[in-house]
Amino acid sequence: MAGVPFMRLDVPTNLWSDRIFLLLHGRLFLDWPHIFRTDAVGFPDGLDLFGFPFTDFTERLLQFLTTRLTGDVIVGANLYLILIVAANFAAAFWALLAFQIRGWWCLAGAFAFAFIPYFGARSTGHDYLAAYYAAPLAFLILPRIVAAVRGRSLARFLKDPLTLVCCVVIATSGIYYSFFALLTWAFAGLALAARERNWRYLPAMAFPACLTLVVLVPILAFFVVVAPENAGTARLASEQPIYGLRISDVILRLQQFGIARNALQNYMAIRGTAEGVDVWPGPVLSAFALLAALFGVVLSRERGPEARPDYERLAPTFIAYLVFCMIFCVPYGLGLIFNLLIAPEIRAQNRIAPFFAFATLLVFFGSWRHVALWLQSRLGRSIGGATAALGLVALVLVNSAGSQALFARQQRALLRQPAFGAEMTSIRSTLAAADAAGLRRILQLPVAQWPEAPPIRDFKPYDHFLPFIFSAANSSRHWSYGALEGTDALSRLQALVGMANWPCVLAELSPGDKFDAVLIDRRGYDAGELAAWDSQLTASGARLVNDDPVRRLYRLPASQCSQPLLPFDRWLSAAAGGEALLDRGWYPPEPWGRWGRGTTQRILLPNRELGQRGLILDLRMMQLADKNGRIPRIEVRVNQTLIGTISAARPMQPEDQRVTIPPTLLPPTGFTTIELALEGGPIPASNVTPGDVRLLGVGLMAVRVQEAK
Repeated sequence: MAGVPFMRLDVPTNLWSDRIFLLLHGRLFLDWPHIFRTDAVGFPDGLDLFGFPFTDFTERLLQFLTTRLTGDVIVGANLYLILIVAANFAAAFWALLAFQIRGWWCLAGAFAFAFIPYFGARSTGHDYLAAYYAAPLAFLILPRIVAAVRGRSLARFLKDPLTLVCCVVIATSGIYYSFFALLTWAFAGLALAARERNWRYLPAMAFPACLTLVVLVPILAFFVVVAPENAGTARLASEQPIYGLRISDVILRLQQFGIARNALQNYMAIRGTAEGVDVWPGPVLSAFALLAALFGVVLSRERGPEARPDYERLAPTFIAYLVFCMIFCVPYGLGLIFNLLIAPEIRAQNRIAPFFAFATLLVFFGSWRHVALWLQSRLGRSIGGATAALGLVALVLVNSAGSQALFARQQRALLRQPAFGAEMTSIRSTLAAADAAGLRRILQLPVAQWPEAPPIRDFKPYDHFLPFIFSAANSSRHWSYGALEGTDALSRLQALVGMANWPCVLAELSPGDKFDAVLIDRRGYDAGELAAWDSQLTASGARLVNDDPVRRLYRLPASQCSQPLLPFDRWLSAAAGGEALLDRGWYPPEPWGRWGRGTTQRILLPNRELGQRGLILDLRMMQLADKNGRIPRIEVRVNQTLIGTISAARPMQPEDQRVTIPPTLLPPTGFTTIELALEGGPIPASNVTPGDVRLLGVGLMAVRVQEAK
């Protein structure tokens, strides 16, 4: 069904977007043991993956084994995709058997579960989410709990090794699926306790939940302890696009209530697409889920005195669970509440899709059993049974039609894209040129933070990882992309690149951060900007060693410049001209300059050839008064050393302030960091401009640097 016999293992099924994250992990697996922290990317600092709390160890273990055994990132990724299909199928088959469903029906059900639309959507981007074998394991425990409660044998259930194994696998198969497993057990426990008036279900359901948390919580605690500063995506749950069973423009009505204002801005860019529909478990099962929600009383009614299998006896609970899933997923549903309250772990309702699909299968088989019995009574045992079997196979194939030859189709579509051919040609020629020229430390332009930086024209920052991903294992080459936002390494690169048209700046790249090459991705620049970079690089003595339609690679010369980097005795506007000196803590520029964001604003000064007499830093600035009319003082720190305070005499009036930096605080190389910290924190802009919701720090108009006398 996935088209495995028609696949080429050496061709990816996708190359861009979030697939790059999977391929990046595969490439790091080849550099064992440097798989979570490495200086091969993010140079001169390094890439740190510990800022992303994750528990999907079973998926990563599969990919680690496939990549290490094959020694190839793409082959390893393709084998991983094949294995998770098998794992999803096996888990569903095993769980269906636990509900006393006929063996060959279990095969059909496992097939349908392995190829729900959610798999097709997740196997092209969020690849670890495509490994959803935890969902059937959460259901597999339910009949054992029911039997233990009804047979008053809870003590024996507590020692059940199968339950222990399932809980450990769930807890190490992703935080999303751990969360929804806990949610499923909680719902089932409450529903069964209320229906049978037996409150033993609550402690019984709490047991697997506690086992899962015992494994899950220490893992997450570990990531909290070792996470780097400023790590993660820094996205609030309220800023996420709000997904449902189908995104509807009705969500925009939230704006009148002032709810999730930032999320609505992002939502406007994606509304009207099919995002979110993959929560439905396919056309046949989706239709049946709706029918079950509407006519659940009829479907769950007992028919005849014969003993019923587990999946029928639990039908009322599962039908109620289907209704819960729909309420959870629709716009304005319960999932929206979770998105608004929990960040960043649970950020989309449709992660419940595998649980929704498996519960639908259980209810479907309960009804299909009666269809098979009715056909046998009308057509005879053999003909009726064969008809029911053929009907079941037909329905499963129709439900999974969108996944037919999925991987092979994805590969063929990718190979037909001119962009894929151009990308692969560029990667190979770039790596070959870097090898031939002996380049080891490559600055990648445009400079972008990692992760989740916005596109720059037609360039998506994740694409900076591709040359590294396809490079040889254990290579000694370093690439600049991969530094987290807020790190000193990224700040200094952004400052140097922002000053690129100043004398000697490009020469500083070589001795300062020890780069010996610049790699420019053409998609991030227009023709004029590319020509300007080429002029600046060649003027500094750089040599073009590779030029293709996607990238340009320049070799930097040894530094020959002895001039200061900073232009002395000249006012540089904070809005244009001196913005390269401004580091973290600033709002976007306005015509007069720019406001500070938050309590502390930073300025970076390159130290090259600054002299030995110290510096004078003149700041043309203005301040707001607080609610009491007082103008707060500003603490000035140089390289974290407090050297004094300054303050304006009148609010909202430009004034020049002078800061003298002694030579003892100026290192010979690198950067000097000036921090301006507002005592008492930022001030609401609404004090001056009603309706402006920003919190403002220092207002900076211009900067001038002079050498001390």
